[in-house]
Amino acid sequence: MGAAIGWGLGGFISLFLLAMALVAIGLLFKKDLGARTFKNGVTVQNYELPNWLKWLHNPEDHLTGDKRGWYWCEYMAGEPAWLKMWWWSAWRNPLNYFKRVVIGVGVRGYTFHKLCGQDYVRDDLRSTGFQILYAKPKNGGMIKPMLYWVRSWGKSNRAIVWQFGWKIKLAHNDATYDNEWDYFKGLTFEPQVYKDIA
Repeated sequence: MGAAIGWGLGGFISLFLLAMALVAIGLLFKKDLGARTFKNGVTVQNYELPNWLKWLHNPEDHLTGDKRGWYWCEYMAGEPAWLKMWWWSAWRNPLNYFKRVVIGVGVRGYTFHKLCGQDYVRDDLRSTGFQILYAKPKNGGMIKPMLYWVRSWGKSNRAIVWQFGWKIKLAHNDATYDNEWDYFKGLTFEPQVYKDIA
């Protein structure tokens, strides 16, 4: 059992390191997608990795971060553009397309159920708690689970946040989205012991 866990952990770390190296190489061949304006009004040049690195793509946000502009303008403010793009694709969102599309949950093809816990948990101060959900394929196949636990540290804005599995919600049973990519929910592994959830 211990050897299997060791091999699994070693495989995960190797895949992660390989993805980090491939993103760095891919930045040399990035595709120009034109200008992008964030919700905060800042406009930047938008890029995506080359097609031969599709499993590493971020099909919704590409290489320039979230729609709000928070990542580009606040979290990584003052850093060179190449570092922002590498950090976004290699560290914050590694293997995004692979996790969301290749092995992810396409919301329209699943039903969503609660095994135990609360109906709704999120990492914010109003929605702490515990839940185990699972996505059941409508046409047979592998059930995809999610464990989500958020427990605040006393009266602070900090909390334990553990989210393992696919990023699913019970609300996905009847969800409709304007953006096609919102129908794809990826695999996540988030073990945090002191996250700011304010």
